[in-house]
Amino acid sequence: MAFFDPIDSLAPMYLTYSGLIRHDEREEQPYQMYMPVVDQTVAGKSVYDVLTRGREMIGTLLMERIMNHEDLPEPEDTLPIGDADEMPTFINVELDRFKHLIAPKETVIRPMNALKQPKQVLSQVYDFQPVFITEDGIGRYVVISMKDYDMFQNTIGMVLDKQDIADAMED
Repeated sequence: MAFFDPIDSLAPMYLTYSGLIRHDEREEQPYQMYMPVVDQTVAGKSVYDVLTRGREMIGTLLMERIMNHEDLPEPEDTLPIGDADEMPTFINVELDRFKHLIAPKETVIRPMNALKQPKQVLSQVYDFQPVFITEDGIGRYVVISMKDYDMFQNTIGMVLDKQDIADAMED
């Protein structure tokens, strides 16, 4: 049974941990968030920024623990008590988003008939690691994660927007 097997997974979908956010206008990055579960602090320009960076740090550190066969910290369900200038918060970490960090880094190529067992094919798709599907031995299709698809769509949109701006400036 694989750790991230969608049918019989040993991993919970989300883990929730607490943090304390502090704001200091005098700093270049005025928001800081301390995360007791990893005993680390991240800084950013907004609350959203520190929450995103904190989630990334916790997710990465949890994957390290999984790779080292260590237990994951227990999820938290109570907010920490901070100083008067600190805002307690929860950080939800979706472990599935970080599985690409521990996934095999090999090119996966499958024939079209492998789609008869879609769960097996989909279990090999990770962020930044698609599965290539061949038809008559020729590469025809690519199965990618939704995160990768969104990233590609956003990139295409930015390139097209940039071209629209360049075209408008020429007129």
